[in-house]
Amino acid sequence: MSFLSCIWKNKNYLLFIAVATALVALFLPTTVLPDISNRSFYHLWESGHLLLFFLGCHAFHNFYPQPFNLTSAKKFGIFLCIAASCALTIEGLQSFFSGKSLEFSDIVGDMAGVLLYLSFRSYYQGANNFFIHGLALLLAGFVFWPVFSSFADEMLAKYQFPVLADFETPFEVSRFEGRTGSAMISGEQAYQGQHSLRLSFSPGPWSGMMLKHFPSNWQRYNQLCFAAYNPHSQPVTLHVRIHDGLHERGNKAYSDLYSRMCLLPAGHWTKVEIPLAMVYSAPSTRRMDLANIRGLGFFVEKEEQPLMLYLDNIRLE
Repeated sequence: MSFLSCIWKNKNYLLFIAVATALVALFLPTTVLPDISNRSFYHLWESGHLLLFFLGCHAFHNFYPQPFNLTSAKKFGIFLCIAASCALTIEGLQSFFSGKSLEFSDIVGDMAGVLLYLSFRSYYQGANNFFIHGLALLLAGFVFWPVFSSFADEMLAKYQFPVLADFETPFEVSRFEGRTGSAMISGEQAYQGQHSLRLSFSPGPWSGMMLKHFPSNWQRYNQLCFAAYNPHSQPVTLHVRIHDGLHERGNKAYSDLYSRMCLLPAGHWTKVEIPLAMVYSAPSTRRMDLANIRGLGFFVEKEEQPLMLYLDNIRLE
């Protein structure tokens, strides 16, 4: 018996192994998962819920095909209830074992996997149920949209470089991350072009956002430049931080990164220029790895009220 025929004969067992592997991957603690810094790969990993439930439905059909012989309406209702119960159960267990909080997008991915399989079975049997087809494609589009948009912005970031962000395209806001602030593209102010980034800082100590997704090799350039606009009636001190990959893997000490305070006068655009030679020599016990810069942060200190600033034309020169 050939190797391929052995695989075909035991396809149910291979399918069971695939489903079990996907389940184990979902329940792994976040501390043992690889650090996926690439956004599109990260979102592709997150979309694995769709694949798990698609394969789960296929395994269920192979081992217990009777429910698939029901009418479309009954089959749709039964599988929807089963899928919802399994999704909530798995999300709860995942939260318990891996420490990941329950997310609506994961549940949508679970339901999308079920509907895609029902859509596939309907098409395979020659019954064109356009409602199921349409709903499956809609949910699958919701699940994979972050993958497509992240990949598109990664290609754009490579094309724009040495511009790190000029905020003339809607996807560029996804290059920023932060739990103590929010960011959105705005046409209210612009240093260059038609748009800028409006940063909203939450009240509290060290509120801010971090530019995380950009080409990381800055070795060929002399300085980092950006423009900041302060719309308030009083000057604002903006803290700028830069760190590399070694800092992220270490204990993240303040002395191991570059930090600068920038005073922004009221009602004016201020151009800030940071020599990369100063960034290179900033860590107290080593030299900054300019070939692997991983974060550019913008923070304000000890704000008692929400604060808003605008950023534009972040670039290397």
